[in-house]
Amino acid sequence: MRLMVCGRTSVKDYMDAPVTHFVTLIDPGEKEPAQQPRNAKYRLELVFSDLDDIEIHLPRFANYVPPQEEHIKEMVKFGRQLADFDDFGLLANCEAGISRSTAAAITILTASGYTPQQSFEIVQQVCPEMLPNRRILRLADQMLGTNGDLHRLAERHRQEAFVRAGYEDPTLVRLREAQAEERTLKGFLRRMFAWIRLGKPLPDPRKAKVPSVVIDREAILAQMAREESKTTAKAA
Repeated sequence: MRLMVCGRTSVKDYMDAPVTHFVTLIDPGEKEPAQQPRNAKYRLELVFSDLDDIEIHLPRFANYVPPQEEHIKEMVKFGRQLADFDDFGLLANCEAGISRSTAAAITILTASGYTPQQSFEIVQQVCPEMLPNRRILRLADQMLGTNGDLHRLAERHRQEAFVRAGYEDPTLVRLREAQAEERTLKGFLRRMFAWIRLGKPLPDPRKAKVPSVVIDREAILAQMAREESKTTAKAA
């Protein structure tokens, strides 16, 4: 098995790569979808925005198209077909090659027979900077019967990544700002005028649930300190 993950503009670099299965995830309205690698015989193209379960409750994303069950069903179906191949080359791409494509690759590998942990580690080796879309993996858990394992792995990885980066998850920042605005006159008026203009309510950020996965922040920081100490010692 060969796995490749990339952003939309990098697909051209894989034109002659040993790709048998090509997965491309594009934004609604995208006018130039990625060209298919020459050796790819199987293609899965899905159209949706990179939104997770928090962002779908934010008014700023009201007109976006989040991942839906039908999209994940197609990923699962595509992955189960891979189980019939002794060998395959899978290339998954989205706009940046970090969120939707990595979540899709994890879903497809799990559907093909890998365990959630194996799928997650394989994709992480290929794309260490990955931040898999948590909504995709939550829906995949439901369809694959993996008891929430994919979503928990993604949530833990995301939290640890931002601790290591030294700043707060921007999704949580946007949620907190949107919830605060809902309590102001500006938020009330915006919601009222949106109802008049669109004939439907805006998403309500107060209904968004913050993930309950808890990480040991201090343990991560201590591990980072040990890694830095080892690096310094080697340099000396």
